[in-house]
Amino acid sequence: MENNNAVSTPSTPGAFRVLWDVFLSFRGEDTRHTITNTLYNALTELDIRVFRDDEGLRRGDVIASSLLEAIEDSAASIVIISPNYASSRWCLEELAKICECRRLILPVFYGVDPSDVRRQTGPFQEHFRNHEKRFEKDKVDKWRNAMKKAGEIAGFTNREDELLVKNLIKTVLIELRKTPVGLAAYTVGLDSRVEKLMKLLDIKSNGIRILGFYGMGGVGKTTLAKALYNRVVGHFEHRCFISNVREISAQDNGLVSLQNQLINDLSSSKVLTVREVDAGTAAIEGIVNEKQVLVVLDDVDNINQLNALIGNREWFYEGSRIIITTRDIEVLSKHLVTEFYEMRELDFSESLQLFSYHALRREKPTGIFLDLSKQMVSLTGGLPLALEVFGSFLFDKRRLKEWEDALQKLKQIRPHHLQDVLMISFNGLDEQEKCIFLDIACLFVKMRTKREDAIDILRGCGFNAEIVVSVLTAKSLIKFTGDNVLWIHDQIRDMGRQIVREKDIVNPGLRTRLWDRDEIMNVFKDKKGTKNIEGIVLDFEKRLENSVKDISGDTISWYNLQGNLNFTSAVTYLKERYKRYLEDRAEKEREVVIFTDALNAIVNLRLLQINNVNLEGKFKYLPVELKWLQWKGCAMKSLPSDFSPRKVAVLDLSESKIEQLWSSRNNKILENLMVLDLHGCFNLTSVPDLSGHRALEKLVLERCEKLTKIHESVGSLSSLLHLNLRNCSNLIELPSDVSGLKQLESLILSCCTKINKLPESIGHMKSLKELLLDETAIATLPDYIFRLTNLERLSLNGCKLLKRLPQFIGKLCSLKELSLNHSTLEEIPDSIGSLEDLEKLSLMCCKSLNRIPDSIGNLKSLSSFFINGTVIKQLPWSIGLLSNLKHLLVGENHFLSKLPDSIEGLDSIVELKMDGTSIIDLPDKIGDLKVIQKLDMKKCESLRSLPESIGHMWTLTTLIISKANISAMPESIGMLENLIELRLDECKQLRKLPTSIGNLKSLQQLLMNETAVTDLPESFVMLSSLMVLKMAKKPHVELLDKSTPEVPVICSTIEKRKVFELPTSFSNLSLLSEFDACAFEICGKIPDDFEKLSSLEILRLGHNHFCKLPSSLMGLSILKQLILPDCKELKSLPPLPSSLVKVNVANCIALESVSDLSNLESLRDLNLTNCEKVVDIPGLQKLKSLRWLYMSNCNACSSSVKRRLSKISLRHIRNLSMPGSKIPRWFSQEAVRFTNLKNREIKGVIIGVVVSLNQEISDDLRYCLPAIVDVQAEICKLDYWIHKTTLHLYGIPKTNEDQIHLCRYPYNDPFIRSLKDGYKIHVTTRNPPKMKGVELKNWGIHLVFEGDDDYEGNEDSLNESQQSISERLASFFSTFEEEDDCVSKSVGEVEEKLQKIEEREQQRASSYGRIYYVSAFIVLSFACLLSWLQIWR
Repeated sequence: MENNNAVSTPSTPGAFRVLWDVFLSFRGEDTRHTITNTLYNALTELDIRVFRDDEGLRRGDVIASSLLEAIEDSAASIVIISPNYASSRWCLEELAKICECRRLILPVFYGVDPSDVRRQTGPFQEHFRNHEKRFEKDKVDKWRNAMKKAGEIAGFTNREDELLVKNLIKTVLIELRKTPVGLAAYTVGLDSRVEKLMKLLDIKSNGIRILGFYGMGGVGKTTLAKALYNRVVGHFEHRCFISNVREISAQDNGLVSLQNQLINDLSSSKVLTVREVDAGTAAIEGIVNEKQVLVVLDDVDNINQLNALIGNREWFYEGSRIIITTRDIEVLSKHLVTEFYEMRELDFSESLQLFSYHALRREKPTGIFLDLSKQMVSLTGGLPLALEVFGSFLFDKRRLKEWEDALQKLKQIRPHHLQDVLMISFNGLDEQEKCIFLDIACLFVKMRTKREDAIDILRGCGFNAEIVVSVLTAKSLIKFTGDNVLWIHDQIRDMGRQIVREKDIVNPGLRTRLWDRDEIMNVFKDKKGTKNIEGIVLDFEKRLENSVKDISGDTISWYNLQGNLNFTSAVTYLKERYKRYLEDRAEKEREVVIFTDALNAIVNLRLLQINNVNLEGKFKYLPVELKWLQWKGCAMKSLPSDFSPRKVAVLDLSESKIEQLWSSRNNKILENLMVLDLHGCFNLTSVPDLSGHRALEKLVLERCEKLTKIHESVGSLSSLLHLNLRNCSNLIELPSDVSGLKQLESLILSCCTKINKLPESIGHMKSLKELLLDETAIATLPDYIFRLTNLERLSLNGCKLLKRLPQFIGKLCSLKELSLNHSTLEEIPDSIGSLEDLEKLSLMCCKSLNRIPDSIGNLKSLSSFFINGTVIKQLPWSIGLLSNLKHLLVGENHFLSKLPDSIEGLDSIVELKMDGTSIIDLPDKIGDLKVIQKLDMKKCESLRSLPESIGHMWTLTTLIISKANISAMPESIGMLENLIELRLDECKQLRKLPTSIGNLKSLQQLLMNETAVTDLPESFVMLSSLMVLKMAKKPHVELLDKSTPEVPVICSTIEKRKVFELPTSFSNLSLLSEFDACAFEICGKIPDDFEKLSSLEILRLGHNHFCKLPSSLMGLSILKQLILPDCKELKSLPPLPSSLVKVNVANCIALESVSDLSNLESLRDLNLTNCEKVVDIPGLQKLKSLRWLYMSNCNACSSSVKRRLSKISLRHIRNLSMPGSKIPRWFSQEAVRFTNLKNREIKGVIIGVVVSLNQEISDDLRYCLPAIVDVQAEICKLDYWIHKTTLHLYGIPKTNEDQIHLCRYPYNDPFIRSLKDGYKIHVTTRNPPKMKGVELKNWGIHLVFEGDDDYEGNEDSLNESQQSISERLASFFSTFEEEDDCVSKSVGEVEEKLQKIEEREQQRASSYGRIYYVSAFIVLSFACLLSWLQIWR
């Protein structure tokens, strides 16, 4: 913000932009001489420009209009709402205008209840009644809405004026730092465009939709893509937003990098890294084929990018949505993209609004600036980027003459030409600002540089970095992302790079900055560097890791050789050792080498990045002007003796092989060195003498795991500000004397597990603000720590030896955050109450802590207090004095049985979490928590009731109660009008819901699984916002009658429950998307008006007793999942909606008929396990999307189903189960050795197993699991298993008969990607087993290579060896009963054969006995020779 003294008074109020920092709105008769006066004086003392009443107005102005203009010209507003605030129409007009301006609002509830403000009740009721008599309804409604909005903001409540003012000032200062730089992006016309695109995406429907929108650069495509992504992201569990596709893909391995980002973002667990585009494409196909995804690809410019990242529509799972932005419509091929949208420029009114915001910080220009603004907008055009940058260019132009000059510049350029508009802003910079802008545009933005790092580098160059970066940000030329990474719009970046290119179009060596890898390598190779070059960034990223980090073959074979010394094992070892030698030599050849003499002529080079490059030659050639050198991955053990860039300010050798920076005999002094970054140098064993480095400010040694001590000189670095030793796991001690670190602000020792004490001289670190000691061996803090009066953050998490804090901890008067989670702390000293500035106190999982001192109530600034996981038996009464506390976590503590009555004093509490406590009742006063939003009481098993006062928590949005002992909910619950989520899971004594529940108009989720509720009140159908209803019961296991084997069967209850019927008009819940009433004793038939639940996507009604589903089910047009397992009386499935993706009717033993499924084009998962009476599944052959088909123990329909299994369906099916005892004869019945084929990639593996369950062996676990989990596939390397996976044998057959399971693993599966040349696959059983009675009868394996299963034509005339895999499988099933088509070999026979082969091998090996020792000697000699060669190399 500009200083008020620098402001010159213009002729009209509209000449200033953000004239005031804060606008004070208050009722004079209530607060003018109290809180308002105190606050005004405190703010002005800090040079904060405050508008109060009429003090800032010029004489002659009409008070009302000037007030409204003052509001427009204020960055923030503090609204002091007192009892008589609403009696003034002026106050209400102010508040309405404040809300309209969409600025920062800080409400102060001074002597009033926020709920009264929201509802206009209490003292405000009479005021509004009077206003309604005097003013128009629209005006009064506007005032009411403004009051409601103010009341909904978590503001400030008055307890003590002094503390209130202090907290307000703190908040104002924090927020003003964000103004205008950190304000949320102001957008115009975005909402309407998002709504149009939402209709095109239609996320509720099935099918795959790929939306491509196109338009010129700077038109706002990325902004729109982000807004659209944010709007729909909540509907997708798996999603990915990839920015800058064009820029990243142009880099080396750029497409592979993008593929890996997509793979990682869409995978639910850590996945293996791909190294080639083809491998990445196959991996992506496998992932998106299995799950519904949301993908955004921003700024695509080449069809190859789309081919590599999203391939084609057929890859994707039903319901997936892909969004593509591009400047080139030709990229959006019609066979891929389903919806097109042209991104047009803003219209004139939208353009004027956006320009006005950035230039004047108001929605519409006023006075003499209106006409000038209109002219500028007409010349600038409707491109948001141009409007933002040019508007920001005028940000600090306050005089009319400056605006007129800017207009003349606009008139001199090509109309609507973006780059020309951007150049006006660039030309307005001074020389230093231009230089830094070009550094950023050409170099830093490519590196995704953090703000702090960029500032360090620029300061090292002698620039006023902080000031210039702020200027560039204010002018919208650069920005910073949420994680503080430097970002620049590609059009602005391209402008900067074009400025540099124009220095010399042909010869890169004559330019000032180089960023293109090929150009840089040519300059180095041809030695064409010149004195013009100031910056070079060259990053050969680390070679991607191997797809699987297996134990090496030479290691395995060496162990085998040691354990079983014979000729065969010796030869194997020799072969594996030779392979390793060749791999290492190939790795060496891939290294990039640059010779230092190529740098000799580049004498003015300031900035140099040469990551993962080998630099060879004389280091004296390094340019003397070098200020920043980043050399990650440096292969040297120490820097050479002639390394002496004496002006270097930032030296980054992180993640390199450095063992010592330079030899002790040749200690270097880099006088200008400010930052030394050696993080991740795992081989670093020592830190050199740094006493001569008097400018050093940052020393980063994180993850230097071999470092055992720090040189004593570090303790005397008077300039050092930041010392990071995190994860130096072998560091034993710090320098004994650290008294010289007088400027140190941050000391990080987290995870230095061998550090057990701090030096006594730590008290001399007067400037220390941050001290992180997490997971160290520290048992006590030194006595002199109390001298750290500037310390703001102290973290001792995981300090297992720390039992108490020193009494003088209270002397740390600046401390804001104290964290001791998972420590062995036994007590908190009383002096902690002296920490007046403490904002966060975290004591989570301190299992020895049983008491909190009463002095805790003195922590007036405390906003977060976490004591969950402790053994505290009682909260002190004084906790109610924490009027600023917003988050209180006291859960996971069985010793805590009550809350103090003083809890009512927590005026600011937003979240109260007491899960897992022994609390019996809540105090009545808990209803006085007027701004609470979340109340969490999970697993409060002793909780017996809720007070009626809970209904007074009008701001509550989330109420979670589970496993409680409550039998009823209070009727007052219906007063929680803002409640969105209500959870009552496993409250097994809860027998009914309150009749008032229908008043919860905002309720979206009601989860009440495993309660005793058997009826829903009639008012239930009034829950008009309800989207998720889960009220399932827990099924119980019983035995069938003795006429059948003792096979457990799932039943809904042991004792007969009351029959449940859905309430009348249940179908009125038109927003309901998920309904789960498993085992709820639903009998008879489902109501026919079920189709009115038009938003239903998931329907779970398993373990119920209805015999028929309504025909209206067909009308549920967006139903995705129909889950009906164990519905024992269900006899038929009616026609089903085509939107279904998953149908589960497993164990529906009465089911006889299934309607034609041919319309279910999206169906992927069909489970009919144990549906013994079903005789056919019509339409099965047309289910092209089917991936999982489970039909174990479906004997009646297995023959017809086998005939319906077509080549198309079998090609896509991942898992298939049905009755059968044979596997295809062309499957290998033995372990399969994988061989890499030169021109044919592996595309998958099919594993077939025949399994039976011995029902005579009882097993309680068997029917509690969804699948047989004891059959596994293993990948082995030289008899050492590398990867193991459990076969997905879903469905537990209730029979002794054999069942065949086919499991197809696609290429992207980790199991298949673990395969390498020479590895073997075989099938085995888990030992020991998890499930009793499982018998593996047969197994077979078939590898699928490229071209084996992609033929689309008719194959009837082809012989079996020529047919595709899926055609052969279809033939196998269609002739399943013919013995000669199959081979049935028992596992015992296979094992016997293997044993015979092994015996022959042993006999053959014994024949070499006469040359045993000679051979071993020769082999080992060769091995030694190879080892020597490798070392010599």
